[in-house]
Amino acid sequence: MAEETDLSRSEPATPRRLQTARNAGDVPRSAEFARWVVLLAGLGVLGWLAQRVLTGFETLTTLALRQAAAPLGMDLLHPVLDLLLVLLPLLVALFVAALVAPLLLSGWTFAPQATRADFTRASPFKPVARLLSQDAWFDVFLTALKLLLVAGAVAWALENGWSALPAADGGTTLHAFAAWVGEGVMAVALALTLAAALDAGWRWWRYLRRHAMTRQEVLAEAREAELPAEVQAQVRARQEQAARGGVGASLQSGEGANAGPKTDPLPNPLPQAGEGANAGPKTINEVIG
Repeated sequence: MAEETDLSRSEPATPRRLQTARNAGDVPRSAEFARWVVLLAGLGVLGWLAQRVLTGFETLTTLALRQAAAPLGMDLLHPVLDLLLVLLPLLVALFVAALVAPLLLSGWTFAPQATRADFTRASPFKPVARLLSQDAWFDVFLTALKLLLVAGAVAWALENGWSALPAADGGTTLHAFAAWVGEGVMAVALALTLAAALDAGWRWWRYLRRHAMTRQEVLAEAREAELPAEVQAQVRARQEQAARGGVGASLQSGEGANAGPKTDPLPNPLPQAGEGANAGPKTINEVIG
């Protein structure tokens, strides 16, 4: 029973184990958290540019209606370019948020070895195993939760703002509609905060659980840390060689089992067969001489 407890991965991952995983490109990732950060960044910049964006859309709509009445009398190129320039900060903010969002959870990681081809992942049974894994069930639960949250936010927006739109003036209809849409999108973003927090927490927990260690591994790492740097380098080299199968092949062939120092055999004081074992007297006459 004690052996089973020692062999179970009940110990948290050490900083060295986590750093090794990070160097290999294995870091926690949360797509929901990244999308939530991008959504908040877009809403923040859009709220800052709301008046300018509305003015640009209003001007473009007015000119488009005038051009429909007189197709050859108006030029829409300049209003379109002006609107694109107004929306340029929003596009830049979304791009930067998409790059920074993964770094907020796992930090900066540069692992060239992660780009190497790994043909072990091409197994046809791994997709089936993923469908039955804990991550798949969590994704199903998270999808259902997001549907409920978004439905609740949309229902709240329709209940509070939709009835007031017909009563708006002709000149303030666009602004009232934009304000209502902004409130609805903000409600959706706040509702998705719960989904993003749950997904980020789950990915972190799964990441730490995947790199949990046994008690023997923790003790072995502690003993290895006490060794000199040269010995640690030799131990790592042997571990890498064992991982590549070099040590395993040598052990199977019997080369590594008898790799001890060779010594010259001690001289045998007894006579060997044919040299002196039968050189003594064979008869009584030979003894008497």
